Amino acid sequence: MTQNSSHPKQRKEQKNRPAAEAFEALEKLYRRVDKEISESGVECWLRGDCCNFEKVDHTLFASSLELEYVRKKHPETFPPDNALCPFWEDGRCVERKRRPLGCRTYFCDGNFAEQLQAIYEKYHSEIRELAKRYDIPYSYKPFVLALRT
Repeated sequence: MTQNSSHPKQRKEQKNRPAAEAFEALEKLYRRVDKEISESGVECWLRGDCCNFEKVDHTLFASSLELEYVRKKHPETFPPDNALCPFWEDGRCVERKRRPLGCRTYFCDGNFAEQLQAIYEKYHSEIRELAKRYDIPYSYKPFVLALRT
């Protein structure tokens, strides 16, 4: 007996396979980013100041692949009435595992800005390649705004 690939459940599994593989590749990339940053000498001061993007006048961007990765766990649209990241609670990030590359490379300590920018550019180009490899249309949007619209 042959399996009918037009069965709805099988179609959904086939459709989700590239995204699941892309998310797994993104997680591996994030582990490499985190390792490189920990070896750079920069440290998070755990104050939460730099993550108050409105206060520090910073716009954090994320790729479509990263946004899809976050939305996999959080499919709801967050209320649009707040400019703060919905994962920033009581001055701390509550979604560190799925935070995008921009969050991973953004620190209060300006002494590491050039080094962190180089790390960002290196891995951002890899994220673009992952999107291409897994046939995920690429875009680059303000992270918080994208989550809230």
